[in-house]
Amino acid sequence: MPRKAAAELAVVPTLPGRGRPEPPADLDPLEQRIWREVVDALPGHWLDSAGQLILRRLAAQAAVSEIQEVRMRQLRAQGRDNTEEAVELVATHGAVTKIVAHLLTQLRATPYSRMRPRTAGSKLEGVPESRPWEIRAKTSAQTA
Repeated sequence: MPRKAAAELAVVPTLPGRGRPEPPADLDPLEQRIWREVVDALPGHWLDSAGQLILRRLAAQAAVSEIQEVRMRQLRAQGRDNTEEAVELVATHGAVTKIVAHLLTQLRATPYSRMRPRTAGSKLEGVPESRPWEIRAKTSAQTA
């Protein structure tokens, strides 16, 4: 049997993305900053084309959230944080924040969403407690 070249034996990982994508030119400066912050927080080659679509929506929602936060601070500084405008703003900000958190989770961009629980898969239902090396063949004396 002929020997294989080292290049044939090398393992080449299949990665979903193509490096760290730059933000699309049609995003505004705030959205571009958010895009870069999220991309910088992710491992290299993390985003594929579908992930970039999610990231585009995430940048838009996060920009809206930041603008709402600025307005809430202005109302609070003016002592108008109990007005109808402020109450409505807080409610919409909460909804937008949930969307941002959901999209970050979909991208697996937060440390928690990339962490594997220690208990995952440790106790599966219907799986015997014995280990494969502890299984012994039954002898004729045990079956009688």
